[in-house]
Amino acid sequence: MDKGGKKRRLYHLINRIPIRWRLVLLSLGLLALLLSASSVVISIIAEQTLLTNEANVLHNESLVAMRGVKNHPFYPSSIYSPPGPSSPGFETAAAELADRLTSPTTSATILTNEGYVLIPASKLPFSPSPVTVAPAKVQETLAANTPDANTPGTSYLLVKDVQGKRQMVVLIPLISKLHTVGILMISTSTAAIDGFLATLRLILFLGVVGTLCLGAALTFPLVRIALHPLVEIERASRRIAQGALSMRIDSPPTQDEIGRLALSFNRMVAQLEAAFQRQKRFVSDVSHELRTPLTALSGSLEMLLIGADRGDMEASRRLAHGMYAEIQRMHRLVEDLLALTQLDTEKIALRENVVSVDGIIQKVYEQAQHLSKGQELRCDVAPDLPPVRVDEDRLQQVLLNIIDNALKFTPSSGYVAIQARSEGQHGVSIQVRDSGVGIAPDALPHVFDRFYRTDPSRSRSPQHVGGSGLGLAIAKELIEAQGGTITIDSTPGEGTTVTLHLQAAQIQDQSKRLVRQK
Repeated sequence: MDKGGKKRRLYHLINRIPIRWRLVLLSLGLLALLLSASSVVISIIAEQTLLTNEANVLHNESLVAMRGVKNHPFYPSSIYSPPGPSSPGFETAAAELADRLTSPTTSATILTNEGYVLIPASKLPFSPSPVTVAPAKVQETLAANTPDANTPGTSYLLVKDVQGKRQMVVLIPLISKLHTVGILMISTSTAAIDGFLATLRLILFLGVVGTLCLGAALTFPLVRIALHPLVEIERASRRIAQGALSMRIDSPPTQDEIGRLALSFNRMVAQLEAAFQRQKRFVSDVSHELRTPLTALSGSLEMLLIGADRGDMEASRRLAHGMYAEIQRMHRLVEDLLALTQLDTEKIALRENVVSVDGIIQKVYEQAQHLSKGQELRCDVAPDLPPVRVDEDRLQQVLLNIIDNALKFTPSSGYVAIQARSEGQHGVSIQVRDSGVGIAPDALPHVFDRFYRTDPSRSRSPQHVGGSGLGLAIAKELIEAQGGTITIDSTPGEGTTVTLHLQAAQIQDQSKRLVRQK
């Protein structure tokens, strides 16, 4: 398997782990990494400190031992100076210094400047096993403590003796007249330091393990509490998928990402529930709308098939005229549904142009004359109306829908008035006012809802040819799509007034430019 396949398999395996375990493992992994790194740093610093202190102690012991040597021609130093010839009495004094430093725990040897043994260490019972250091290693170690070194100090090495035990070897230059005449090498066992370090590392290891256990005991409940809203969302989503759209989750008191997710989830479910209810109502209303014309068509066709007209051409013509009217009614319903679908998906094509309102109203007024059934039509257009940027055909469609609706609920002795007024340089208001039956106050907020009728039973009855209940809904969508607004005001028994507010072309263009800049 190639590397890409292994990575995908590992990624798939990680994704199968529950998120709470992933968070716990990630937290514990980071904690373990930090604690392990800290333990390693502590162990290294402790070892370096102990070894440096031990080397300094041995160096100080050499200074103390030097005081007991009579007529010594040199002195111990921590700085390696250039080598020079030894003075008379050097070997005698160096041997005496080595004897004074030799003990059951330490062994002292005198080396030449080149790193070779000049005076071997004295052998005492229980003294450390002898160690051997290569001359090149001695020269390399001392070279690090020259006067030009950045941090000169006591030089030491860690080597293993013949028994495989670790020993510290301290190299101390013997200086005479600013020249190194010999090297004092002191070796001692590091068993005490190694034992302390082993204990320290064990304590650090146990501390890391204990901290990880305590962290796991605390992290898992905390992660479980933090992810509880997600678990509730997952449970709620399953129940919602089964049809429980009214279900909501309790929002957590915190305002973090999970809290905002819970609020967004509740809003999403509320919108889904509202959309589902609208869809159910929509399907029910469309079914009811189609049932009436289909029933009429079916009845008329059945009468024709059984010969109920008995060859009467006038009766057949009336049946065909009725069927044609029902087909036209279904055609208008389909057209209205298609327009609403295009508006919902924002796919409707609006051919907006700068037009004059008075010209559109004049055309609508002439067309409305053919819709009138005895009602008086009035038209009042103020002069000097500012031009508007609209789709002329759509605006005519909206006005005709409103006028047709007003004529249906206005008696033949009443009137329907069209009025256009300027709203300064900002826009134009167009009112369609009638003296019809009006709308009840409780029904007024719903007149723009789809398939809503103030009197459903009457409007769907065969004696009353009502609309589909989509006219005002389409009008509202079309006007708002062109940057305008539509309002309605009505008093039962006195009439209804529908008002369109359209922005002037200049104001509308400025608003669009500001939106694009944002």
